Amino acid sequence: MTKESVRLLHISDIHCGVPFVPHHVEGARALATSMRFDAIAISGDLSQRSRSHEFRAARKILDGLREIAPLLVVSGNHDASWWYAPFGVGLRSRVHARWRRYIQPELEPTLHVPGLALIGLNSAPGAMPWAVTANPRDWSVKGGLTAAQIESARARIALTSPTDLRVLVTHHNVVRGRLSNRWGMANPERTLDALAGLRADVICTGHDHEERIERVERGPHALVVSGANTLSNRVRGHRASALNVIDADATSIAVTVWTYDTDARAFAVGQTSRFLRALR
Repeated sequence: MTKESVRLLHISDIHCGVPFVPHHVEGARALATSMRFDAIAISGDLSQRSRSHEFRAARKILDGLREIAPLLVVSGNHDASWWYAPFGVGLRSRVHARWRRYIQPELEPTLHVPGLALIGLNSAPGAMPWAVTANPRDWSVKGGLTAAQIESARARIALTSPTDLRVLVTHHNVVRGRLSNRWGMANPERTLDALAGLRADVICTGHDHEERIERVERGPHALVVSGANTLSNRVRGHRASALNVIDADATSIAVTVWTYDTDARAFAVGQTSRFLRALR
């Protein structure tokens, strides 16, 4: 039986550590409790410095959210201890050792609930050759995906139903930030072409600390981008923290930005962007 509609909560960039804001996370949990969600996606940067106590704090948050709805989480660049293997030289097993110990063994999980398939992609491998540029400022900051990761995602998508809302979840922003004017990926155009070619419906990203909702067309393929803002105090342009709510049925996808109201200590509904859903 086909599920008529699905709802997904998209959160990103919690940054347990110095930038962490408890009221924002409490507000996100309250929103998750007040509405019916089929799943929750968190697109990376649970920690600030990839430290054990930060991951332990993040795990408590995740455990609380899992009591509300099934959850898929991927790591971000702040979650990778890149200094153990700069440019792939060194102890590569240590780069995500704390993530695997405190958060989950998987770096690229898959979650399937009725009507909804979430495909995780790890765009934050640390300062690996495929995720760096010639600019030293980008080392350990930019993201990247390999051809093998794209093919893995393609194989996982092939196992889903044509009626499922197919959602990719990765950390780095796949479109250029309006405020930062920066791409998240080291090879942005090629990566976006490859992601669009997977024929998913939505991609959830974070990293840029700016809410960004748009439909991206790449040749014959289109992809709805749900870029979530941070829940930490590291927002750009002195704007409010924000998260996204994604609603979809057989014909449409709607992404609503909810922004944090400091006076009310709660997230308030904001602008909704609506898109036609591609037919299969």
